[in-house]
Amino acid sequence: MKKNETKKTVLITGANHGLGLSLAKVFLNHNYIVFAGVYMLTENSQIKKIQDNEDLHIIDMDVSDTESVEKAAEYVKGFTESIDIVINNAGILCDDSLSRRNNTILDKLDVDSMMDVYDVNALGALRVANSFSSLLLKGEDKLLINISSEAGSIMDCKVSDWHGYRMSKAAMNMAGALIQNEYVKHGGKVWQIHPGWMQTYMHGEKNDEAHHSSDFSAEHLYELILDAEAQKSDSLLFMDILGEPLPW
Repeated sequence: MKKNETKKTVLITGANHGLGLSLAKVFLNHNYIVFAGVYMLTENSQIKKIQDNEDLHIIDMDVSDTESVEKAAEYVKGFTESIDIVINNAGILCDDSLSRRNNTILDKLDVDSMMDVYDVNALGALRVANSFSSLLLKGEDKLLINISSEAGSIMDCKVSDWHGYRMSKAAMNMAGALIQNEYVKHGGKVWQIHPGWMQTYMHGEKNDEAHHSSDFSAEHLYELILDAEAQKSDSLLFMDILGEPLPW
């Protein structure tokens, strides 16, 4: 399929469920061509429920594997010469977070598990930006969005647990700063977005205690993209889903 010039394009990683899936649905509803990166696509993958949409391209992509990300980029180049928005949404939790243990530096820490989380959350975002920048900087919006977290804020840190997840998001924020310093030379921009405490499946089961749904966050993220004031900024932005700035 050749790119329809009347439609914008977006790449979303981690689109199998949760926020990634909600984002895919929102952008499809707003007439975008969506490239949805999915890790380990199976018959039970939730995104298959919307796979009949002709504007949706489901791509097998493991953001922790450089070759997988590069192959995904080559696949996308077969359909379009540019991408307007790239959303780094793929992310995982550490084993201590999944088991709801709140280990501090005084407890035994599973550093090996933290390396896996860093590889996905921080280096995964960097791999995607590296492989897709040539397409993104040819697009109209030239917008890279990293789904970060308030947990990655050093200035606002008042806790002593979840080392791997918090450190991976802080590293992702630094990646955003480094990328922004280059993108701004080419008319591009980077946003670090905290999507809020969502009812997702990151703990292995749906977290019904969370404040809002992934659909809520996805709709508000789309509204931010339409926000003229936010779009004018050439500075690296770290903000929540309502556009409120967060401390680094």
